[in-house]
Amino acid sequence: MYFSKGLQSTSHLVQHCTALALARCLNKLSCVFRAFQDVESALEEDESGQWTRRRREVEREARRRVPEFQVVVAFSQMKVDAKEVKLTLLGESSQRLLWLYHLCFPQMVAEARFDVGKLLQGLVDASQDSVREAGDVCGLHGLKQLHVLRLLQESDQFTWSGKVGQYDSMSDVGFEC
Repeated sequence: MYFSKGLQSTSHLVQHCTALALARCLNKLSCVFRAFQDVESALEEDESGQWTRRRREVEREARRRVPEFQVVVAFSQMKVDAKEVKLTLLGESSQRLLWLYHLCFPQMVAEARFDVGKLLQGLVDASQDSVREAGDVCGLHGLKQLHVLRLLQESDQFTWSGKVGQYDSMSDVGFEC
C-alpha cells in the first residue's frame, strides 16, 4: 500500500525514493527465490516438495505487499515536466522495477498482458537524445537500456522479428553514447 502511494505521489523525490526502496526489496526477494530453488534442486524436489511449497508461500505473501504491476507500468509511462536529469532518473528506476517484477513475479506480469515490445521505442528515443546530451545523463540512459534488454531477454512473450518504428534492426538503434 505504501509503495503504491509512493510511486503515485506528485513529488518526484518521493517517487524516486520509493522506486529505489522497492527495487532493493525485489533484489533481495530474487536472491531468496534463488536460494530456495538451489535447495529444491539439491534435494531433487518435485512440485509438491516442502521447499517448493514454502517458496510459493513466500511469493504469495510478497505479491500481497508489492504494488500491482499496473501501478509500476503507469509509473514507467509517466511524463515528467521537469529537467532532463529528473526524467532520466525516474525513467531508469521505473525500467529497473519493470525488470525486477518480471524476474520475481512472472505470473503477475503475464496476467497484466504487458507488451514488452513497447519499451523498445523508449530505447530508440533515449539513444537519439543521448547523442545531444551531457555525459551525466548518458550513463543513466545506458542503464535504462540495460534494464529493458534484460527484460526482453527474460520475456517469452516478445518476438524479435517485429519492427520498432522506422528501424529495421537493432544495429540501427545505436545503443552507445
